Parts: sequence; structure tokens; C-alpha cells
Amino acid sequence: MNKKIISFWILLVSFFSIWFWYSLVFAWNLWEIEFKLSDNIFLDSFGLNKTKVLIKTKENLDNISISWECGVSGKIIEKASNYYIFEVFLKDEKCIKQNIEVIFSSWDLKLETILNIASNYSLYSNYLDYSDVKLKKYLSNIDTRISSLNSFKIYNKSIHLSKYDFLKENRKLQELEYLKDFISDIIKKRGEKYITPIKWSSLTTVSSKLPNAWRPYRESYTNWVHEWWDFDTNLGETVVSLDYWVIIRIVDKFDFIDLDKLKTTWELTQSDRIKNLDILRWKQVWVKTMKGDVAFYSHLNEVYSNIKVWDIVFKWQALWTVWITGVPDKNYSDYHLHIEIRKNPYIDTRKIPYSIDEYMKWNWYFKWESEKYILENQYNIFWKNE
Repeated sequence: MNKKIISFWILLVSFFSIWFWYSLVFAWNLWEIEFKLSDNIFLDSFGLNKTKVLIKTKENLDNISISWECGVSGKIIEKASNYYIFEVFLKDEKCIKQNIEVIFSSWDLKLETILNIASNYSLYSNYLDYSDVKLKKYLSNIDTRISSLNSFKIYNKSIHLSKYDFLKENRKLQELEYLKDFISDIIKKRGEKYITPIKWSSLTTVSSKLPNAWRPYRESYTNWVHEWWDFDTNLGETVVSLDYWVIIRIVDKFDFIDLDKLKTTWELTQSDRIKNLDILRWKQVWVKTMKGDVAFYSHLNEVYSNIKVWDIVFKWQALWTVWITGVPDKNYSDYHLHIEIRKNPYIDTRKIPYSIDEYMKWNWYFKWESEKYILENQYNIFWKNE
């Protein structure tokens, strides 16, 4: 073999050997994450929506870039000869990821770390499937952990290496207090009755508008019963939130032509009938209440454009307006709001995520109860306008 070629390969192998050895021994040590205040970001908390990261390095990181999946903002809040402290927080307040990868990069160097993301939506999605008994047990455990951290409650806010352990425990204490307040608020709101969804209206006493009313004209293509209340009102009447809740589904596009999708043969499965009912609800919004129930608002006209899935909605908040019933007749002008509240059968078993069909199979309040029983007890779950 040509001596020049042999020399070239020896030189090349030597170069990569030196480079590999340098990478193992020195390059990894050019910078590293020495400390992270917390692995958690609470999107809806002004104080807990950011964290601090200390990078130990001998490099100049003044021009470092920080990137992640849900927007980014970061700044250097302190630096010394061998470390930089960064404060990082999310720009995207609607981030729905459970965790994100944060990347610090400078020239050909890169550091990665993982942050857990907790929005109020994700917390509600977790805790609303628990009973009061289980939530109170969580609270008791949180109180115990808070008590063990009380010595870390007050601290000097200046950042120094000697205080890192203290600051980390203080942050842990703040996160526990946030969760305690969050769960306590759910329990408190569960003690409140639902309000009626048309402001200042009362529940109906008309037999045909109550749960379990007979619907013979659609027996062939749906279940033959009315599955909850109708509220007679005017076209365009404002609909309000009957509870504090999370929006889980919006159907805001519908027209008469969509009624052609109804299956009307006599050989229908239960799933077919459920889907037919879903068509007859027309424009609709589904929400999960503080009690873990799911409410279907149906026969809507305008769904306000600022209302989105995963939004947190407040009691009495104006949300939508009323249209006509879903009866497949263009000349029908029965303006009313149809609303169903279905009881969560999976409390404490956390069978999530649920499918659209599963939600529609949940039993509604007062299912198969007599009209007399309903009229005597409907205000046990609704606040009475008097």
C-alpha cells in the first residue's frame, strides 16, 4: 500500500482518537446543570410559572439560546466566574403538554433538561375524577408535608450557592400550598348547587320537558325518552354557566343538511341510537363540572368565539345563545335550551381519557324516576330562583 495513504489513515485515526478522548474527558465538563429550583411549572400561577436553572461552566454564555416546545422566555439573572443562573418560563399559557424538553444551546454545545407542566386544566382533569373522601385524604397528606417544610417558609431572596437547598425546599412548600388551595377550592365548590342555565329562570314543571318524558315520534331511531330538561326561551337568549367547569367538547358547525346523517332503520345498534341523539343536539358544548359530572348544552345558536376546549369557565359566565330544537323539520320553531347532566360512574377509578360515546352512555340525573319524584327533588341539585 502506498506509504502516503497509510500515513493519511494513521493521521486521521489519531485525530479522531484525540477528539473522542477530549470529548469524554473535557467536553462534557465544559458546562453542566448544577441546580434546578424545581422540575415543575404551574402555568396558571404567577409565582410558580417559572423556575431557575444554574449552569456551571467556564464558557461565556451571554449569547446562549433557550428553546422548548411551548414558547420560551429566559434571562440571565446572575453570573459569576464559573456559573450562570437563568430564569425560564413558558410563553404559551395554553400549553397542553405534560412535560417539555428545555434546550440550552451555545455554538456546538447543548444542554437539555425536562420540566413537568401543570395547568389548571390538567389539574382539574386529574382531581375531578376523585370523590370528596379521596380529595380530603390528599389534603391531609399535603398538610403533613407542608408541616414538615414550615422551617423553609421565610428566606432571604438573594441567590447564593449556600442557599440552594433552602430555596429548593421553599419552592416545594409553595407548590404544595398551591395544590392545597386548588383541591380545597374544588371541595368548596362541590358544596354549591347548580344554577339554572338561563339567567333567573326556574326549572320547568311541564311533563314533556322533564327527564324521562316519552318521545314516541323518534322511537325508531333514538332512545324513546327525553334525557333531561328543556328550558323554553326566546331565540338568541343568553345561556350562562351553571357551575365552575372545564370545557371538553365544542360542536359549533351544524345545519339542517346534517340531519341527513341520521340512521333511521329499525335495525339500529345502541351505538347508532346514541350517535343519532348526538346529531339531534345540533350545536352543542360539553363541560365537566366541579362535581365530576358532564353537562351537555344543546340546540345552541352562537357559540362565542372566545370559548375554547380546555378553557376554565366561571359560574354565571355568559357562554352561548339559544337556537331551535333538533327535531328534523325545517318549519319547527320550538326555541329552547336542552341540557343534560350526566353522573360520572368512574369516580375514584379514573377511567380517562373518555371517548365521546362513553360520555353519552353515562346515566343522567333522575333516570327512570317518576315525574312526582323529580318535581319534589330537582331543587336538591339546582339553586332555586326566588
